[in-house]
Amino acid sequence: MSNSYQHIDLSYLESITDGSLDIIKELIAIFVEQVPEFTEDFADGMANKDWKKIAAAAHKAKSSVVSMGINNLGNIDLKNLELLTKQLYVDELVAKGESTSELEQLQKVLASYPEDKKQWIAENKNEETVIGLIKKFDIVCEEAVEELNQVLDK
Repeated sequence: MSNSYQHIDLSYLESITDGSLDIIKELIAIFVEQVPEFTEDFADGMANKDWKKIAAAAHKAKSSVVSMGINNLGNIDLKNLELLTKQLYVDELVAKGESTSELEQLQKVLASYPEDKKQWIAENKNEETVIGLIKKFDIVCEEAVEELNQVLDK
């Protein structure tokens, strides 16, 4: 299968399916159906400032995106979106004076990242960065879905 696409790289799917075009098309169709769900979760999360929902959607979308070979979006942008919104959620819980095991667990997870990542999160934990990452997801996925539809039409 050609790797002449701007966003997708189906080599991972080819490897796990032994090159079966039928199975690859099935997995692509599932992904194409998932994209509007991710987009809706991000939009609902932003509308309600529900950082936990956005973090969960970013986490879920990450593996789907990477499986389609959209690696930078998955491994960098969605990971950053997940971490930023987890931090915003932690900040929200702390501001409310809540002390829960969920808060403690999130704080441990965020503290486990390298210093440069923690510094990036601290410098970028704002709505504008979250909105920018979501917009990038929307644009890249829209273009990737067009490429994937070309594969489905083969």
